[in-house]
Amino acid sequence: MKSESRVLLPPATILGVGAVTSLGRDLRAIENQLGTSAGVIPKVLRVSDEFLSDPAIGNRMRRADRFARMGAVAALDCWESAKVSSANIPRDRIGLIVSSGFGPHCRGFRFLDGILDCGDASALPTDFSHSVHGAAAAYITELLELRGPSMTTTDFEIGFEQAVLLAQCWLDQQICDRVIVGAVEEVGDVLIHCASRMLKGDKIFVPGEGAVFLMLGRAEDEGIARIETTALPTELDLLMLDVPAISSTAPAQPTCRARHTTTFSPHFGHSPSSSAFQLLGGYLSLNANRALGELIHGNPRVPASPKAVDKVATCKPSCDTRVTSLLLTKA
Repeated sequence: MKSESRVLLPPATILGVGAVTSLGRDLRAIENQLGTSAGVIPKVLRVSDEFLSDPAIGNRMRRADRFARMGAVAALDCWESAKVSSANIPRDRIGLIVSSGFGPHCRGFRFLDGILDCGDASALPTDFSHSVHGAAAAYITELLELRGPSMTTTDFEIGFEQAVLLAQCWLDQQICDRVIVGAVEEVGDVLIHCASRMLKGDKIFVPGEGAVFLMLGRAEDEGIARIETTALPTELDLLMLDVPAISSTAPAQPTCRARHTTTFSPHFGHSPSSSAFQLLGGYLSLNANRALGELIHGNPRVPASPKAVDKVATCKPSCDTRVTSLLLTKA
């Protein structure tokens, strides 16, 4: 889609946020940890199993793997945080978009191992059904009893940006009154094995996993923030970068003027959906009214003030070297 088309879409309103990361599941606790230095970064940033244990999913997800569980608990938290504003919305008017770069690749390799070890006839069908990218979306729609359009998208660089853009289209074209949009990534043994080859030189690729989901409504709805997919603005309070950038092209240098440039990669790790986690850090920075994360350059962290952080954006180079940005502003 051409950049000219993006600016014609009105921004969406964020009505709720849910996330599960290596830092936890509670947004306030995550915010507190983002306000301090990440310290020594481990080789892998995983989500603890205790964050994936939830009575709300119980036996309904007894066969689900970590990929589907991370997506489900983050989507449930997102739904709960937006429950009041979406209580009267018919379930057939609520859409779902799940984005992932690697998808449930761990379950896919497990299915292939079953074929290699036991033969075609003995490979587990449950492993096959859970190895498809739409498995997490299927669980979420069943748990939340959604009846609107559902889609899973895959892209190694700007999948989450495209998912938000599609959600804006659904809302603008009256296809949905609400859209739950999110990203899920999982760390597996194969990814850890390949991590050392992801970057060259002294740059380190730290695999990270987790899920981030947003409940989006139309621009006129009252919410907690505004979001849109657009070209990178010329001026910002806070610019979030994935450092080091994982891209098939040479990273484009941001041309905007930002009072603070920061990264949340040391806290959340790297993945094809890193921009979703950078956005989570930006949203929490809006709430805290100060720049969180690891400061790259700019002024030292400023104390809270009425206009400390009002406009933040992610920056990630796309395959065609154009910059696709997710812009957050206060509601």
